[in-house]
Amino acid sequence: MLVVPLRMRGNTRCLTLQREDDHLVAVSLQCGFVEMQGHGRDPVRRVPVRGDDAVLVLDDPTTEVDADALSAALDGPRVEVWSPITMAMDDSFEGLHLFLASQPRPYGVLNVNREATGGLLDPQDRFFCPTLLTGDSLAYLSIRQHGTAWQLGAHGFGPDATTLVHDLIDLVGAWRQRDRCGDRPEITVYPAGTELADTELLRLLVPRRHRLTVITWPEVAR
Repeated sequence: MLVVPLRMRGNTRCLTLQREDDHLVAVSLQCGFVEMQGHGRDPVRRVPVRGDDAVLVLDDPTTEVDADALSAALDGPRVEVWSPITMAMDDSFEGLHLFLASQPRPYGVLNVNREATGGLLDPQDRFFCPTLLTGDSLAYLSIRQHGTAWQLGAHGFGPDATTLVHDLIDLVGAWRQRDRCGDRPEITVYPAGTELADTELLRLLVPRRHRLTVITWPEVAR
Protein backbone atom coordinates (compact mmCIF):
# COMPACT_ATOMS: atom_id res chain seq x y z
CA MET A 1 0.00 0.00 0.00
CA LEU A 2 1.10 3.53 -0.78
CA VAL A 3 -0.35 6.80 0.52
CA VAL A 4 0.21 9.43 -2.17
CA PRO A 5 -0.88 13.08 -2.51
CA LEU A 6 -2.20 13.79 -6.01
CA ARG A 7 -3.51 16.95 -7.65
CA MET A 8 -6.19 16.36 -10.26
CA ARG A 9 -7.23 19.52 -12.12
CA GLY A 10 -6.64 21.53 -8.99
CA ASN A 11 -8.38 19.06 -6.67
CA THR A 12 -5.95 17.72 -4.07
CA ARG A 13 -6.53 14.32 -2.49
CA CYS A 14 -4.46 11.87 -0.48
CA LEU A 15 -4.98 8.43 -2.02
CA THR A 16 -4.22 5.04 -0.58
CA LEU A 17 -3.02 3.05 -3.61
CA GLN A 18 -2.73 -0.70 -4.11
CA ARG A 19 -0.75 -2.29 -6.93
CA GLU A 20 -2.62 -4.34 -9.54
CA ASP A 21 -0.55 -5.67 -12.44
CA ASP A 22 1.02 -2.66 -14.20
CA HIS A 23 -0.90 0.09 -12.38
CA LEU A 24 -2.06 1.36 -9.00
CA VAL A 25 -5.67 1.47 -7.82
CA ALA A 26 -7.01 3.86 -5.18
CA VAL A 27 -8.68 1.92 -2.37
CA SER A 28 -9.47 5.03 -0.36
CA LEU A 29 -9.88 8.71 -1.12
CA GLN A 30 -9.05 11.05 1.73
CA CYS A 31 -8.78 14.73 2.51
CA GLY A 32 -7.00 17.36 0.48
CA PHE A 33 -3.62 18.89 1.22
CA VAL A 34 -1.62 22.05 0.72
CA GLU A 35 -0.25 22.03 -2.82
CA MET A 36 3.36 21.08 -3.39
CA GLN A 37 5.84 23.95 -3.65
CA GLY A 38 9.31 24.40 -5.08
CA HIS A 39 11.38 22.65 -7.72
CA GLY A 40 9.80 19.60 -9.35
CA ARG A 41 6.18 20.46 -8.67
CA ASP A 42 3.73 20.24 -11.56
CA PRO A 43 3.08 23.84 -12.68
CA VAL A 44 -0.31 25.48 -13.15
CA ARG A 45 -1.17 28.37 -15.45
CA ARG A 46 -2.80 31.51 -14.06
CA VAL A 47 -4.91 33.45 -16.57
CA PRO A 48 -6.04 36.90 -15.33
CA VAL A 49 -9.52 37.75 -16.60
CA ARG A 50 -9.98 40.85 -14.37
CA GLY A 51 -6.41 41.58 -13.40
CA ASP A 52 -5.53 39.99 -10.06
CA ASP A 53 -9.15 40.25 -8.92
CA ALA A 54 -10.36 37.34 -11.07
CA VAL A 55 -7.90 34.66 -12.13
CA LEU A 56 -8.57 31.43 -13.97
CA VAL A 57 -6.24 28.63 -12.86
CA LEU A 58 -5.57 25.89 -15.41
CA ASP A 59 -4.12 22.60 -14.20
CA ASP A 60 -4.38 20.78 -17.52
CA PRO A 61 -1.91 21.19 -20.41
CA THR A 62 -4.61 20.25 -22.94
CA THR A 63 -6.87 23.20 -22.05
CA GLU A 64 -6.33 26.35 -24.10
CA VAL A 65 -8.22 29.63 -23.71
CA ASP A 66 -8.02 33.13 -25.14
CA ALA A 67 -7.31 35.35 -22.13
CA ASP A 68 -8.29 38.56 -23.95
CA ALA A 69 -11.55 37.02 -25.18
CA LEU A 70 -12.47 35.78 -21.70
CA SER A 71 -11.72 39.18 -20.24
CA ALA A 72 -13.89 40.83 -22.91
CA ALA A 73 -16.68 38.31 -22.23
CA LEU A 74 -17.05 39.71 -18.71
CA ASP A 75 -18.12 43.04 -20.25
CA GLY A 76 -21.15 41.33 -21.76
CA PRO A 77 -24.35 40.10 -20.10
CA ARG A 78 -24.25 37.41 -17.41
CA VAL A 79 -26.33 34.31 -18.12
CA GLU A 80 -27.78 32.90 -14.90
CA VAL A 81 -29.56 29.54 -14.46
CA TRP A 82 -30.63 27.84 -11.21
CA SER A 83 -31.06 24.17 -10.51
CA PRO A 84 -33.79 22.74 -8.25
CA ILE A 85 -30.99 20.93 -6.38
CA THR A 86 -30.10 22.18 -2.91
CA MET A 87 -27.44 21.30 -0.36
CA ALA A 88 -27.40 21.73 3.40
CA MET A 89 -25.29 24.69 4.44
CA ASP A 90 -22.86 22.47 6.32
CA ASP A 91 -22.43 19.94 3.47
CA SER A 92 -19.05 19.62 1.79
CA PHE A 93 -18.70 20.58 -1.87
CA GLU A 94 -15.59 18.44 -2.36
CA GLY A 95 -17.41 15.56 -4.06
CA LEU A 96 -19.18 17.91 -6.48
CA HIS A 97 -15.94 19.75 -7.23
CA LEU A 98 -14.14 16.52 -8.13
CA PHE A 99 -17.06 15.31 -10.26
CA LEU A 100 -17.11 18.55 -12.27
CA ALA A 101 -13.34 18.41 -12.68
CA SER A 102 -13.64 14.81 -13.89
CA GLN A 103 -15.48 15.73 -17.08
CA PRO A 104 -13.51 15.14 -20.31
CA ARG A 105 -13.85 18.77 -21.38
CA PRO A 106 -12.03 22.10 -20.95
CA TYR A 107 -12.05 23.02 -17.27
CA GLY A 108 -10.44 25.45 -14.86
CA VAL A 109 -10.72 26.87 -11.35
CA LEU A 110 -11.81 30.47 -10.80
CA ASN A 111 -10.34 32.58 -8.00
CA VAL A 112 -12.27 35.80 -7.39
CA ASN A 113 -12.17 38.86 -5.15
CA ARG A 114 -15.94 39.44 -4.99
CA GLU A 115 -15.71 42.92 -3.50
CA ALA A 116 -13.16 44.16 -6.03
CA THR A 117 -15.26 42.90 -8.97
CA GLY A 118 -18.31 44.72 -7.64
CA GLY A 119 -20.51 41.63 -7.60
CA LEU A 120 -19.96 40.91 -11.30
CA LEU A 121 -18.59 37.48 -10.36
CA ASP A 122 -20.25 35.54 -7.55
CA PRO A 123 -18.74 32.03 -7.47
CA GLN A 124 -19.72 29.27 -5.03
CA ASP A 125 -16.19 29.36 -3.61
CA ARG A 126 -14.19 32.52 -4.18
CA PHE A 127 -10.87 30.69 -3.79
CA PHE A 128 -11.68 27.50 -5.73
CA CYS A 129 -14.68 27.51 -8.03
CA PRO A 130 -15.21 24.84 -10.75
CA THR A 131 -15.49 26.46 -14.18
CA LEU A 132 -16.42 25.01 -17.60
CA LEU A 133 -14.70 26.62 -20.56
CA THR A 134 -14.53 27.21 -24.25
CA GLY A 135 -11.83 29.35 -25.81
CA ASP A 136 -13.79 32.57 -25.28
CA SER A 137 -16.51 31.70 -22.73
CA LEU A 138 -16.86 30.40 -19.19
CA ALA A 139 -19.50 29.19 -16.74
CA TYR A 140 -18.88 28.67 -13.03
CA LEU A 141 -20.75 27.07 -10.15
CA SER A 142 -22.75 29.48 -8.00
CA ILE A 143 -25.03 29.24 -4.97
CA ARG A 144 -27.72 31.29 -3.30
CA GLN A 145 -29.56 30.85 -0.04
CA HIS A 146 -32.85 29.00 -0.33
CA GLY A 147 -34.49 28.81 3.08
CA THR A 148 -32.02 26.96 5.28
CA ALA A 149 -30.10 25.44 2.34
CA TRP A 150 -27.92 26.42 -0.61
CA GLN A 151 -29.50 26.30 -4.08
CA LEU A 152 -27.03 25.34 -6.82
CA GLY A 153 -26.78 27.32 -10.03
CA ALA A 154 -24.45 28.53 -12.76
CA HIS A 155 -23.34 31.91 -14.10
CA GLY A 156 -21.88 32.25 -17.57
CA PHE A 157 -20.23 34.85 -19.80
CA GLY A 158 -19.32 34.91 -23.47
CA PRO A 159 -20.77 33.64 -26.77
CA ASP A 160 -21.12 30.07 -25.44
CA ALA A 161 -22.44 31.08 -22.01
CA THR A 162 -25.95 29.69 -22.46
CA THR A 163 -24.69 26.29 -23.54
CA LEU A 164 -22.09 26.15 -20.77
CA VAL A 165 -24.45 27.07 -17.93
CA HIS A 166 -26.98 24.45 -19.02
CA ASP A 167 -24.18 21.89 -19.33
CA LEU A 168 -23.07 22.71 -15.80
CA ILE A 169 -26.61 22.41 -14.42
CA ASP A 170 -26.99 19.02 -16.16
CA LEU A 171 -23.72 17.87 -14.57
CA VAL A 172 -24.90 18.99 -11.13
CA GLY A 173 -27.97 16.81 -11.64
CA ALA A 174 -25.84 13.86 -12.73
CA TRP A 175 -23.64 14.30 -9.66
CA ARG A 176 -26.63 14.38 -7.30
CA GLN A 177 -27.97 11.13 -8.75
CA ARG A 178 -24.58 9.44 -8.22
CA ASP A 179 -24.17 10.98 -4.78
CA ARG A 180 -27.53 9.61 -3.64
CA CYS A 181 -26.50 6.17 -4.89
CA GLY A 182 -23.25 6.42 -2.92
CA ASP A 183 -21.15 6.26 -6.10
CA ARG A 184 -17.54 7.32 -5.81
CA PRO A 185 -14.90 7.73 -8.52
CA GLU A 186 -12.51 4.95 -9.44
CA ILE A 187 -8.98 6.38 -9.60
CA THR A 188 -6.08 4.48 -11.13
CA VAL A 189 -2.50 5.54 -11.74
CA TYR A 190 -0.40 4.31 -14.70
CA PRO A 191 3.15 5.06 -15.88
CA ALA A 192 3.34 8.14 -18.11
CA GLY A 193 2.73 7.34 -21.77
CA THR A 194 0.45 4.37 -21.13
CA GLU A 195 -2.16 3.98 -23.89
CA LEU A 196 -5.60 2.96 -22.70
CA ALA A 197 -8.57 1.67 -24.65
CA ASP A 198 -11.50 4.05 -25.02
CA THR A 199 -14.47 3.51 -22.73
CA GLU A 200 -17.98 4.88 -22.71
CA LEU A 201 -17.75 5.43 -18.97
CA LEU A 202 -17.10 8.99 -17.86
CA ARG A 203 -13.34 9.32 -17.72
CA LEU A 204 -10.69 11.94 -17.26
CA LEU A 205 -7.01 11.49 -18.08
CA VAL A 206 -4.59 13.63 -16.07
CA PRO A 207 -1.15 13.40 -17.71
CA ARG A 208 1.97 14.27 -15.70
CA ARG A 209 5.67 13.85 -16.36
CA HIS A 210 5.94 10.48 -14.61
CA ARG A 211 2.37 9.22 -14.35
CA LEU A 212 -1.08 9.14 -15.88
CA THR A 213 -4.00 9.42 -13.47
CA VAL A 214 -7.36 8.10 -14.69
CA ILE A 215 -10.65 9.06 -13.04
CA THR A 216 -13.72 6.98 -13.94
CA TRP A 217 -17.22 7.26 -12.54
CA PRO A 218 -19.52 4.21 -12.55
CA GLU A 219 -22.58 4.17 -14.73
CA VAL A 220 -25.79 5.15 -13.00
CA ALA A 221 -28.26 2.29 -12.68
CA ARG A 222 -31.40 3.00 -14.66
